Amino acid sequence: MGKSYKGKTCVYCGAEGASQTGDHVFARKLFPVEQRANLPQVPACPACNQAKSELEHYLLTLLPFGGRQPDSSKFLTATVPRRLAKNLRLHRELAEGRERTWVKGNGVIRSSLTLPFDGEKLAALFTFVTRGMVAHAWQAQIPQDYYVGAGLLTRVGASFLEPFLRGGGQHAVDSLGGGLIDYHGVQASANPFLTVWRFRLYGGVAFGGDPQAPGHTSSDLWAISARQPPQGLFDGSS
Repeated sequence: MGKSYKGKTCVYCGAEGASQTGDHVFARKLFPVEQRANLPQVPACPACNQAKSELEHYLLTLLPFGGRQPDSSKFLTATVPRRLAKNLRLHRELAEGRERTWVKGNGVIRSSLTLPFDGEKLAALFTFVTRGMVAHAWQAQIPQDYYVGAGLLTRVGASFLEPFLRGGGQHAVDSLGGGLIDYHGVQASANPFLTVWRFRLYGGVAFGGDPQAPGHTSSDLWAISARQPPQGLFDGSS
């Protein structure tokens, strides 16, 4: 794996000849061992690889708590305790911040456990993922002066981005690990660097916490790469 990706342009920071290895766009540890073959890979420099790995560690610890895909429970019992034992600060934050709330699904209101979640870390990771997926799916290197953003959509953002996935352009659609990671991306025909993505993690982890929409949750994480940053797309954005 290392040799074929060495000395290439890092798809994340754009540094020419800086890659040392192939980075898995979606970390291999997000999947059971038997489902780690043929995952998307791209060339990455050591600095970007390390920064992305730190964000992935956080996500790997939190996702199984809200996972709805069958393998989520396996991670929750097999790997999460070990990760929390190595990160006592995170363990304490989760224990102190957990709450019970009422959620509605399939017409039924039920009690559910909520955990504090750092949305900025999730968004930062999926800016890496978006650059990686554009390179993997369409062999396009997003320019460094382009905006790449990710997060949960506001209502305005939903009305703006959702039609893109029903429109023309080049589409990339797949389900990895039996539904642990689902994605749908579209690349504009007139601009290879204008892309929109929808991700669903672990069968539909419900994210929330937007102060402008208390009680609202979403299982879809969205991302966009564009020449200029659109305003008001994501929860917490201006």
